[in-house]
This record gives sequence, structure tokens and C-alpha cells, in this order.
Amino acid sequence: MKFRKIVSAAVAAVLLAVCAATAASSAGNEVHVFIDGRLYLGETILQPGTTYVSLRRFADEMPGARVGWDGETETATVTYRGVTLSARDGARMIEAGGRCLPCEQGIFTKDGRIYVPLRRIASAFGYSTRWVEGASLALLTKDENVLADGGDFYPGDDLYWLSRIISAEARGESFEGKLAVGTVIMNRKESDEYPDTVYGVIFDRNNGVQFTPTANGTVYQEPDEDSVRAAKLCLEGARTPGGILFFMNERIAESLWIKNNCTFVVSIGNHDFYA
Repeated sequence: MKFRKIVSAAVAAVLLAVCAATAASSAGNEVHVFIDGRLYLGETILQPGTTYVSLRRFADEMPGARVGWDGETETATVTYRGVTLSARDGARMIEAGGRCLPCEQGIFTKDGRIYVPLRRIASAFGYSTRWVEGASLALLTKDENVLADGGDFYPGDDLYWLSRIISAEARGESFEGKLAVGTVIMNRKESDEYPDTVYGVIFDRNNGVQFTPTANGTVYQEPDEDSVRAAKLCLEGARTPGGILFFMNERIAESLWIKNNCTFVVSIGNHDFYA
């Protein structure tokens, strides 16, 4: 009986706080967030399908969190529970614990503060998120385990070879171009028509050499940092849309088979991508 009273009181407190937050709509809150039962009073910004919070303001709710700013790279950092998270205006990912977490709609700045997706920053710091349908309510609860470190999360061989083929094929291309090359590898890996490992796809010899760097040896060169980031994003599930399986640079291509037999999807930099 005593436990029920405690639970009822807690629920009532949450409902009262929701009512108070709703009444304070002039503050700009569109989604009401509770962190371990405490109402988050910072602004939330609702983008299509994604709720954003200020990185700095959210960190203020984390006891003992350390906030930093690198003016040279314009990168904000937060360290909490042994995990250091970094975010940069315009980036499409959050970096945390050696991982690159996709932010499909990007990171942006408002009134001098960097805003990041709520679910991403919550998971990075070891919080599970439960959404209450119809109530514009997000309940964050601290988990025992924090975000898995990149060294443990990414299969070593996959990251090694994926980052190298991206770097060899897309060196000098934009980050979007690097991600698209990685997407081609991952889409092939997930297709029944190609080998089922990253290494197998890259060194596939069915119908001839599939990727020139495996023949000229540039695939063995050390990858640049953005290629590693693009590889990590691909291993997190990020994809360039369109089901792309092929790419080519028509200006230097020795064969136009891809152009003549596949469906064009998009051009990014010097590469045309096909499905």
C-alpha cells in the first residue's frame, strides 16, 4: 500500500509538471522532457520527426558534466559518465566515445547555442528514452550501461577495410561523397547478389575487379579522418538514399557499362551513383 502511494504521488507530480509546462507554452516548449523524473526546463525544438535540445542546457541537467568549447574548430564538447561527446554546427553526426552517431537532419545553432537531437545525446550518456504518444512527452531514464565504446562496437575488419576503400575511392571528395561510397559497399554487403562481408565485397572478383584501388594498391593506404568517420556512420546504419550499388567517374572510366545498364540516382562531386 505504501509503495502504491509513492508511485501515485510520483505520477501526480509528473502530470502536474506537464500541465505547468503546457501552460508555459510561451517559453517555446513543444515537447516536454523529464530526466529521471525532473522536468527539463530548457527549450525544445521540434523538427519533422526529431526533437532537439541545447547541448549546453541539457548538460546542465547532468550532475558533474564538464562542458568545453574549441574556438578553432567551433566544436562543443560535454564529458559525462566517462564519455566525451562533441558536436559541431552543420555536422550530420555526434561523435561520442569513439563512435559517430548519425543525426539525419543535422546539428544547428540558435541564439549562440548548439542544438542536437534529444534521443542521440540521451543515448550517448546512457539514458533510455520513452515517448508517450499523444502527450508530447519524453521520459528519460538513466541506464546502468553507458554508450558502447567504438573500439568494442565496430567490427575491426569492417572499419579497417571500409575506411580504406572510402579513402582510396573518394579522397578529395566531400563528406557526402565519402558516405555515398561507403553506402555502395554496405548496400552490396546486404544484397544477396554480393558477398556478405565488407572485405568480400571490396575484393570481389566476380565479373572482374570491382574497385580499382584493390588492383592498384591504394586500398592499403592509411585513410584520412573523414573517411574513418564516414565508415563509422555507415556501420551505424547511415545511408545515402536511393539503393545505390554502383558509382563511376565518367571522365576517367574505362567502361560505360554502369551508365548504360543501371539506373542513375545522384551525382556527388566527381562520382555518379547508380542503383
